[in-house]
Amino acid sequence: MIEFLSEDSVTVFQDPTKNWEITRRTTQIRKDPLTGIRTRILDYPVHMPPPPDMTEMAEQTAQTCPFCRPRVMEVTPKYLPEVSPEGRFTRGESVLFPNIFPYDENSAVAVFSNQHYVRMSELTADYLMDGFLTAGDYARALSRAYPGTKRYFSLNWNYMPVAGASIIHPHYQIVAGHEPTNYHDTLLQASAQFYKTHQVSYWPSLVAVEKEKAERYLGRRGKVDWLIAYAPRGLIEVVGVAEDAAQVEELVPERWRDLAEGLQTVFGYFAEKGFPGFNLTLFSGMEEDREHYRLQVRVVPRTLLSALGTNEVNYFKMLHEECLTMIRPEEAAAELKKAFA
Repeated sequence: MIEFLSEDSVTVFQDPTKNWEITRRTTQIRKDPLTGIRTRILDYPVHMPPPPDMTEMAEQTAQTCPFCRPRVMEVTPKYLPEVSPEGRFTRGESVLFPNIFPYDENSAVAVFSNQHYVRMSELTADYLMDGFLTAGDYARALSRAYPGTKRYFSLNWNYMPVAGASIIHPHYQIVAGHEPTNYHDTLLQASAQFYKTHQVSYWPSLVAVEKEKAERYLGRRGKVDWLIAYAPRGLIEVVGVAEDAAQVEELVPERWRDLAEGLQTVFGYFAEKGFPGFNLTLFSGMEEDREHYRLQVRVVPRTLLSALGTNEVNYFKMLHEECLTMIRPEEAAAELKKAFA
């Protein structure tokens, strides 16, 4: 029912680093079991430079940061009263407000706290919780303000400039429009097709298979199962699947805590390995997806491959829509599952 397909492509050449000895290198091409999206696993040594020290830049940018208080309450937009009578959503130090340069009809930005520079190892569950709960508040407010409207809700986070962040102050963005992004649509459509074909949801089936194989399954935090994707869409792709929720409006505080605790473990591993950033997305379904879909968070680390500032994204990802990695998912899982134990 769930197949983990791969094909090995072998290159043979005379190697100048080995006195022209005939050498074979294998590229493994994997297909995601649900979507069929390909990933290439390269036989290529990984030598990442040390992560950049952001301390000086953080000190300089803190002076004008629009996400630090009191500026965040002075320069950011406000919602219309039907969405938020107060104009913004707040919990503790977290603040959520309209994106002044929106990506869709419902486009938000939220800061987790007033702390301008937060190292990856400091991204604890307690740190994340107010920001996550604010996202839930916003999702429910949209449902109340605009009942019956289709919304493809995703929470998205670029951590640090290497991952696309233009501001160091940790913040995430929400996109919730009536049209899904390409991959969001692929996830939902493929999940629906799997259910139509097999009469069971793909996601609990995947968790059960990965648990049994014990190659990429990491562990469980509350009612969220964590695993590493068979065909990752980055160097490593960690996936957290909620057992009992399809859409973000269903997430009770306990489930947000489960997600936050799992992410704390993942971020700790990324920090230990020297990754300077990550991209994260929480993909929500809708009411109509309840039978075949499970809400999930996906996170990939970002890095630099050389002192020139070269990152790991190139023409393969940008123009061929295929990912490359030099890290075997099973090897990463063997390390990360120790932290989940």
